[in-house]
Amino acid sequence: MSKKTKKSKGILDSEQNRFVVIVLEVAVLLTIIIVTCAVLRGNIISTFQEPSKYILQSDIYSEETKTSENASYGPDLDDLLNYESDGENQGTSELKEDNINAQNNTNQQTNNKLPDVSGWSEEDIINKAKSAVAKTKAYSKDLSVHHKESFDATVTECSGGSIVQSVVNVMVGWVVKPVDETLNFKNGYAVNSENETVPIILPKKGGFNLTDDGVTNANIRTSGNEYIINLDLVSEYVGISDVPTHNANAIGYLDVANFDISFMTVDRADISYTGSSIEFHINSEGYIIYAAYNVPLEIDGAAHRGSISGSAVFVGEQSEIWTLNY
Repeated sequence: MSKKTKKSKGILDSEQNRFVVIVLEVAVLLTIIIVTCAVLRGNIISTFQEPSKYILQSDIYSEETKTSENASYGPDLDDLLNYESDGENQGTSELKEDNINAQNNTNQQTNNKLPDVSGWSEEDIINKAKSAVAKTKAYSKDLSVHHKESFDATVTECSGGSIVQSVVNVMVGWVVKPVDETLNFKNGYAVNSENETVPIILPKKGGFNLTDDGVTNANIRTSGNEYIINLDLVSEYVGISDVPTHNANAIGYLDVANFDISFMTVDRADISYTGSSIEFHINSEGYIIYAAYNVPLEIDGAAHRGSISGSAVFVGEQSEIWTLNY
């Protein structure tokens, strides 16, 4: 018996067992990363609080939007907006391609002369964006949209050391695959490549309710027959149960508190939204023909299962591009 006991003790101290412990720790770390990245990939933008918890009203759309377009293009905008608002660019060549597509879209629009926007205030610019998002979301005719997503992430710290960090970075690359798809909308909705029913552009579950205290910069210019709006959002830092108000109101957010992770207990999930940005191209009829969203993040997470614990920090950026072909 003593030999068996000694043998058992030897197994517990063996290299194989230490390897198992490391694997378990890696599993915890990977779960943090994989769950987070899976939500980001499918997406940051798709995880929201329950509608009853976070209701926002919009007062932004114009009488022009409510009257002339409602009958032709979709539901009353009061109904559309009376629910929750949640939640460096992609490669240069990709952006050029989509800008060309957006420009081609614009060239097909009526040659209406656009007003001078040089004197517009920050509030005017944000209201123009709100009105355009509301009108676009209400579009109910058939619509083809080229939609692309990417998420670049790098683990900068983890409790398993450099080897584990390298493994996690490889795993992030496996999990976070780019999306390049064509969405065919009917009555304002389409089914994406992940079999998720989505509305036209973001936020996925709500109207665009950004306010001027949520931006660090807002500018507008005209190019041909389109308005081009750029919005830079303020930085927001939230804990596991908090909502980044301005990101939620304009794009969406990562709702870590609602993750169902039976494998482990999340001890910490601090998320820094370090300055999201939005670009809209709006045609002369008031519809968005191109939308680009960039959400840089830093996530500091820790979790445990039994006596095995792990922590990791990674930085990343999610990008989405929507090119709408009316």
